Amino acid sequence: MRKVPEFFIATVLALLFTVALTYLTLEIPNVINKFLLNIFPEYGAGEWLEAATMLESLRPFGYISFTAMLILIVTGFVVKRGWLTTLGSIALYLPTFGYFAFTMFFLVGIGVLRVLWLPLLDLSPNVLRLGEIVYLPFTALAFLFAPVVLTTGVSAAELYIPFSFIVMGLGLAVFLLGILTWLYGSFKGFEIIDFGIYKHSRHPQYLGFLLWSYGLLLLANLVGAPKGGYVPPPSLPWLFLALTIVGVTLHEENIMVKNHGEKYDAYREKTPLMFPLPKKLSAVIVAPAKGVMKKNWPENGKEIAFIITVYGGMLVLSSLPSVLFL
Repeated sequence: MRKVPEFFIATVLALLFTVALTYLTLEIPNVINKFLLNIFPEYGAGEWLEAATMLESLRPFGYISFTAMLILIVTGFVVKRGWLTTLGSIALYLPTFGYFAFTMFFLVGIGVLRVLWLPLLDLSPNVLRLGEIVYLPFTALAFLFAPVVLTTGVSAAELYIPFSFIVMGLGLAVFLLGILTWLYGSFKGFEIIDFGIYKHSRHPQYLGFLLWSYGLLLLANLVGAPKGGYVPPPSLPWLFLALTIVGVTLHEENIMVKNHGEKYDAYREKTPLMFPLPKKLSAVIVAPAKGVMKKNWPENGKEIAFIITVYGGMLVLSSLPSVLFL
């Protein structure tokens, strides 16, 4: 009986996984929205009292869910189960899908997922904007393409909405290559997978997920708020998600160093954590961490939590001018 090549098996499994993820991204939200519209229907003009009543009935669930997600994230770090932390941070970001339910009330259909953010919205809707510094790469790109918008008459939305889908597609492609390479390396019995896309990123699956979620954030920022309700695009939940993912990768780094010692140290000296960046820019980004810890990498959970908190605080403070003055 002919032996099936490991690369073929890895490719099929990676494709199946990525196709399933793509389907979840594009189709499942529509299915969920149609189903939830039967439970949380659209409100018409003059029905704001009914809408307010529904909001009050859902408020306890929002606070309970928000607290549960935070507990899940913290518990993952405490018990050293990165998947728990990742699951909690992803759940906190999922209400972003509610931006694509154009209804008269922001908790209608799939928009009801945003009940999870009610504790933040009750403080101020602008709390969700406290991560707006993350739009900086997109803002720079928009500045470069501004002449195209001015000279061709193409609207910014027509130009940038396709870009959002490109970013999401790129994220899925990176995720696919990461899964494919990891499966193939596992089938072959490699101790450290340092070939293929792993030559350019030590955690390509996480990188792919962050790119996909960033594209979704850009899309939410471009489509605008639903009719009748102001809910700013959720830059803070995305920032929280990204920092959590970074924290999980740093925790996994310590596990790899513990298991593989100098071999993994040599690998991470020549390969970036996630995103390939110019060395000078990378040095600027990691400078605060090195300055605080006096070493290259955090070595335990407390140090990881401290570094993530420092960077989170810096990025939130950097977002304040945009929130206060724009």
